[in-house]
Amino acid sequence: MDVDLWSQILVILLLIGVNAFFAASEMAIVSIRQSKLKPLIEDGNKAAKIVDRFIQEPSKLLATIQVGVTFAGFFASGLGAQTIAVYLADVLKKSNIPVITSYADTIAFLVITLIISYITLVLGELVPKRLALEWSDKIALFVARPILFFSKVAYPIVRLLTGSTNLVVKLMGGTSKSHEDEITKEEIRLMINAGEEKGIIRETETEMINSIFEFDDTVVKEVMTPRTDIAAVGIDATLDEILDVILEEHFSRIPVYEETIDNIVGILYIKDLFSMMKNGKEFKAELKDLIRPAYFVSEYKKIDELFKEMQKSKIHIAIVIDEYGGTAGLITIEDLLEEIVGNIFDEYDDEVLEFEQIDDNTYLINGMLSIDEVNDIMDIDLPEDELEFDTISGMFLSLSGKMPEVGDEVQFEDVYFRIEEVEDKRITKIRAIKQPHKADEEK
Repeated sequence: MDVDLWSQILVILLLIGVNAFFAASEMAIVSIRQSKLKPLIEDGNKAAKIVDRFIQEPSKLLATIQVGVTFAGFFASGLGAQTIAVYLADVLKKSNIPVITSYADTIAFLVITLIISYITLVLGELVPKRLALEWSDKIALFVARPILFFSKVAYPIVRLLTGSTNLVVKLMGGTSKSHEDEITKEEIRLMINAGEEKGIIRETETEMINSIFEFDDTVVKEVMTPRTDIAAVGIDATLDEILDVILEEHFSRIPVYEETIDNIVGILYIKDLFSMMKNGKEFKAELKDLIRPAYFVSEYKKIDELFKEMQKSKIHIAIVIDEYGGTAGLITIEDLLEEIVGNIFDEYDDEVLEFEQIDDNTYLINGMLSIDEVNDIMDIDLPEDELEFDTISGMFLSLSGKMPEVGDEVQFEDVYFRIEEVEDKRITKIRAIKQPHKADEEK
């Protein structure tokens, strides 16, 4: 080989290098994460601002990259055909093999084209793009200014390509306007779960984030304390009766009703009662002058809306009203917070066991757990949207159609339920047995 041939090969390799530069630039810019780019922009990094401009104008970026890649590939192929292919054809013609000598030019052209295409594909496309994915932030910032300079030099061609692309896109019913991708809750959840699997996010953090997403889909009825559990006093209660409730329940706010629990007339703040007693005032038979107005909400109100209202109004307790105007339950600011962070226990609370797994298919479940919670615990699919009850005990009562007694059993699809504990006509503990499928048994 003479010096001229080696120089031509060197030029071809340089052109493949140019192709690699543009390929890496494209991949790095489109794959850089905004979480890394935005802090740099805020710090005044000019390269980061250039990268952001290209991200906001993807058509311009793609056109610029395509111009560079096309010219590099065109000249590499042209030089290969004119120099290396000619040299190879001369070598083949000297082989004295009739078939080869007759088609020497064609064979040489095909061989050189395949070799250059292979080298370009590996070194000019795949390798640089792979590296750009691993170091997208560093490479994107490094190539920002050169790509911007090239886009200005090749502006007429870039402008022509961008305009042509936008025109064709419009004719096909698309839009030429660039817009940011809409990120759904499900996509964020998938990213969070992936982060947990890699150990970046802890399980408790994942649960808390998922709870935040479910917060605006939950209604008051699902998280309230039911009316049967409300600790309240009558408007004519004596001081001793009120103090008994305070000592037994350890609540700082107690609903006050007149005649029935369906007629809540106010809330007694314990600090108001103690303040009155400290000041030496006598307790009157009626609480009307001591209680504060009650805050009423619908049982179907979204808890995210209620949380904002309670924060704004500095309210800590609300009475929940059902569709007939009666008292359905009550809800506190603590109940709403627990939907995000989990149960909050103080020194007076007795921790209630929500469930206990006996074996792979058997669970002891708190009767007040929701259908959704039972589905998560047992990895089953009870159709909560189709059922007319909220808790697993409600489902049991609906299926049995009788007053609950220990030992009662019902079946729903492939799950058997048996009452283990009843208190005051309420199911407090249920044994749930999941029947394994035949495929699972064969395993």
